[in-house]
Amino acid sequence: MTMRTHLNFQFNADEPAFDPVAIAASLRPLLMAHADEAEREGRIPDPVFKALRETGLLRMMAPRRAGGFACNILTHMQTVAELAKGCAGSAWAFGLLSGCTGSAAGMAPEATQVLFKTGEELFCSVASLTGTATPVEGGYIVSGQWGYGSGCMHADWAMNGVKVLDASGQMADSAFAIIPLTHTDKVVINNTWHVLGVKGSGSNTIVADGVFVPDALMMLRSQTPSQAVLLTIPGLEDKERVPQEPIFPLGVLSPTLGAATALLELVTENMKTKSVVGWHYQTQASSEVLVYQLGEAAMEIDSAWLHIRRATSYMDEVAPTRVLTGFEKARIQADCGYAMQQLRRACERLMDIAGPSGFADGNPLVRFWRDVNFASRHNALNSRLSLELYGRGLLGQPSNLMLLADIKP
Repeated sequence: MTMRTHLNFQFNADEPAFDPVAIAASLRPLLMAHADEAEREGRIPDPVFKALRETGLLRMMAPRRAGGFACNILTHMQTVAELAKGCAGSAWAFGLLSGCTGSAAGMAPEATQVLFKTGEELFCSVASLTGTATPVEGGYIVSGQWGYGSGCMHADWAMNGVKVLDASGQMADSAFAIIPLTHTDKVVINNTWHVLGVKGSGSNTIVADGVFVPDALMMLRSQTPSQAVLLTIPGLEDKERVPQEPIFPLGVLSPTLGAATALLELVTENMKTKSVVGWHYQTQASSEVLVYQLGEAAMEIDSAWLHIRRATSYMDEVAPTRVLTGFEKARIQADCGYAMQQLRRACERLMDIAGPSGFADGNPLVRFWRDVNFASRHNALNSRLSLELYGRGLLGQPSNLMLLADIKP
């Protein structure tokens, strides 16, 4: 595998002061101030996007050899969570944009020379195989529709799943086709993202009609190296040696961690002065019952983070040294599903404390509550299916997850 050695990024990846989590925390007030705009417009607001670009956060996952910061998965999750304390929708889009752009920046020169002209290009991705790729001389003709394209409103390219067809029109392989989202009349973005929560992610539908994709921009599944092979390739950085199956659930969980934490912080502060109408308590903080509920919600959020730290320790620390087993990858999926379950339960308790006023239009509590409840329905974070997967692994039963075949201990 040939490694990319340069991109025209406009910051110094060797700057020791770069702390993405701290930077994200400093941007929280900006995201909070523009959260209503993000929901209304269905995209990251311009002032927020400008700050994300200028601080270098959008390049935090790019390899160091390509001028990036090569942050690990835990740091990325913590950064997205901090942003989500201001606006979960914008944070969701940022998480996908920064992660996908980091992956693209590590591709071979024959790809990056086409993809990166200024060093400012951004990428999104939809993995669903809802497009087709027909081989032609020098590449493929790609058509299809991909819903839920988070971050597509700010992306220059999309890495989307396709079925690769043979001469008879039958599926011969699958792939990620990298298609342009700008400077082409063969790709449009349909405004289909009209939902209850995470509105600022701009997860609209990407439609391609007869786009030519050169061979260098087709990532065929049959040619994708396994983790075992990645461990043998010289020049790769640690984050490039991890298995791909657990990355998506970890990535999409991050905004919910931040939204739940923000909800906890707001309710905690309100309890110090908010009365309990009709009951003999000066404030909510005077009630042992409500204080107990607060503690239980906080512990559930803490528990979610503990599971994520276990999961990311396998990805960040173990995977660069050896192949993860199918069971270990199944447990990471279970960690994500269980963490989401805890976050959702915590937010229900917190809104019980907040009471009816917490659901008033314009109250940030209800926005965070909507974001958590909406995100918790994502298939990649389904707690019951994820825990069934874990149980199947323990029992030596077949996997119920398409991405994982062997999940035995």
